[in-house]
Amino acid sequence: MIRPGQRQATDPARMHFEEGRLTAVLVDDHELVLEGLQRALARDAIDVVGAFLDADGAVEFLARGMAAHTRLDLVVVDLRLGGRSGIGLVEDVVRLRPDVRVAMLTSFEDRVAAVAAVQAGVKGFFLKDSSCGELSAGLRRVAEGHLVIDSRLAQAVLGGDPNCRFTEHELSIVSLVADGLTNRQIGEELHLSSHTVKEYLSRVMRKFGTATRAETVVRAVREGLLPEKYP
Repeated sequence: MIRPGQRQATDPARMHFEEGRLTAVLVDDHELVLEGLQRALARDAIDVVGAFLDADGAVEFLARGMAAHTRLDLVVVDLRLGGRSGIGLVEDVVRLRPDVRVAMLTSFEDRVAAVAAVQAGVKGFFLKDSSCGELSAGLRRVAEGHLVIDSRLAQAVLGGDPNCRFTEHELSIVSLVADGLTNRQIGEELHLSSHTVKEYLSRVMRKFGTATRAETVVRAVREGLLPEKYP
């Protein structure tokens, strides 16, 4: 098994590839997730030739460890890497290996991130609660050149949703802010930490360009994002 953050002992350029098998690099900041993905993908004929806990290790591997002629079909990136967005890594991968298809994994139904990821060059966007079979089949379609988006996020990516720049969590939090709840109370209501609530709210305020909670609610009302409260 490949240790996260370390190059495999066997040079991928010298590996013998059976017909029908694919090769992939994985990047996720949770070691258990990496190891689980490696085992699951291997069962479906997708061999992991590099697994990394951070973006820096993956970039170095792609830039130095894997020469331009080395076979690589997929790079699978977690949306959040140690609190940082994986979208920056996607841009690096596209620059370093434009011949390789990039897919992204996330635990959240974040429509804004899905749109941003596709704009950055992602060809597959999957939720982590997908079954192993669904993920492997989706990655194979990505490797074939198809754009594959989880059905729960496809509408936002392909168009037709005027509010696609906001996640369900963000809209729920703004709605509860409108009710006068504090971050702690909102966290209790949505089963989130107050710190996470603060991050979500800060993100909404950045998108709106507002400076206070009250301004944010007013802007949300004006844009028709709280119809259940202000029809």
